[in-house]
Amino acid sequence: MKRAREVIITVIGFKKEIEDSDISKLPFLQVMLKEALLLHPPAPFLLPHKVKVSTEINGYMVPKNAQVLVNVWAIG
Repeated sequence: MKRAREVIITVIGFKKEIEDSDISKLPFLQVMLKEALLLHPPAPFLLPHKVKVSTEINGYMVPKNAQVLVNVWAIG
């Protein structure tokens, strides 16, 4: 957070609020937000996926064309 504040003060300054157009000037902030979303995704599941080939995972058979939901909260 200290580094992020320093970058914002250096690039934007104290007088104005951050606007959408300023985001491109703040790559460190972009990286911080991406990392935060990786660690704490905003939604529990990814979009549904369809299995292309029948496969076995941990002893469970997953048939071809089955719909699979990936729980990203459990992965995190």
